[in-house]
Amino acid sequence: MQYDKDAFSEDYRRASDTLRCFVLPSWEELPDLELYMDQMIVLINRYLSPVGGTGKEVTASMINNYVKMRMMPPPVRKKYGRAHLAYLIVICLLKEALSMSVIGQMFPPGMEGALLQERYNAFVANQVKAYHFVADNIDSVAIPLLQESEHISERIHDLVMQVGVSASITKNLAERFAAQSDDTKKA
Repeated sequence: MQYDKDAFSEDYRRASDTLRCFVLPSWEELPDLELYMDQMIVLINRYLSPVGGTGKEVTASMINNYVKMRMMPPPVRKKYGRAHLAYLIVICLLKEALSMSVIGQMFPPGMEGALLQERYNAFVANQVKAYHFVADNIDSVAIPLLQESEHISERIHDLVMQVGVSASITKNLAERFAAQSDDTKKA
C-alpha cells in the first residue's frame, strides 16, 4: 500500500486533536425536556459526529431496536428524555467493542435517578481518559514517523497494523474483564 505523507499527516493531526478535545455532554448538560424521535436522532448524531460515533448515523430503527432489545427504557407517550439520551450515547459508543449483554449489565434499562446520573457521568469521565490514552499511544508512533522521510509508506502501514491489533486486544480485554462481574457469572 502506498500512502501520501502530507494527507496522512493532516488526517492524523485532525484525529489526534479530535480525540484530545472531544467531550460528551455531562448529565447536567443533556437537555432536560421531552423530545420526539426525530429531535432525538438529530441531537444524538450531533453529539457523536465528531468522533464518528457509530460509523453511521443513528436512525429511528436503531432506537426502536434498542428499546425492543430492552437495552434502554421505552419512550413515554412517544417522547424521550435525558435518560434515553444517556442510554443511547453509551450504547452507540460501546456497541463496537462490547456485546449488548455486557452493555446491558453496565447500564440496565431500569436504572434511573441518581444512580443513572452517576453511572453516566462516570462513563463521560472515562471516555475522556480513554480518548487521551489512545491519542498519546498513537502520538508515540505517529510523531516520529512523520519526522522521517524514508520508507514512509511502510511505517504508516505499521501504524495501521498497530492500531488495528490494539483495537482487537482492547475489545477482547474489555469482554474478559466484564466477564468477571458477579452479574455475568450468575447469567
